[in-house]
Amino acid sequence: MIFQDRDKEILQWVNGFGFASVEQIGKWMKAGKSVVYSRVKKLVGGGYLERERILHGQARIHKVTKKGTIASGDAILPMKQIRLGTFRHDLMLVDLGLQLEQESGGRFVPDRRIRHDEGLSGVGQIGHIPDGYLYMDDQKPVAVELELSVKSRARLKSIIEDYSGNLGVREVWYYTDQDEVARAIHKSIGDYDFIKVKKLAA
Repeated sequence: MIFQDRDKEILQWVNGFGFASVEQIGKWMKAGKSVVYSRVKKLVGGGYLERERILHGQARIHKVTKKGTIASGDAILPMKQIRLGTFRHDLMLVDLGLQLEQESGGRFVPDRRIRHDEGLSGVGQIGHIPDGYLYMDDQKPVAVELELSVKSRARLKSIIEDYSGNLGVREVWYYTDQDEVARAIHKSIGDYDFIKVKKLAA
């Protein structure tokens, strides 16, 4: 295959999240199904992407290979192993990133790329890394958190206190599909009105 600039962009986008399904790649490309499937198939055939089925009945996901990272010039190493414990969260984060870009017209940067760009710490933070940053203009980004399970009160309090002193973000948006999680976050927020809790659509 002839490696194109668009292929470089696809590989860097996928590698930022670690993996993505062909449907998610298609949404990001904003191209027709046949075009997307043909391009992904060529990238797999050329050894730039590899397919893997994580769960029975689940669509196969695609990871960037070492050859793919070299060809795309990406400094982030390819994801070696997908963790079952975080698979649902990580797959949903791709959908959330796509949704936020579509709704805001901004650019979503996932945590893998943040960790690399910031040397393992977020902007103005030490230790906690958000699931992503949403850049909508030239101003400070919005920190995005995807919470699918209830964290301990002490852990939530620690994260929120970190954000209260973080001048590098404009707001913090927590997304969850669980009422129990939303209630726990609301209790921990207190008077911090720059932290928002948003419910994911079912």
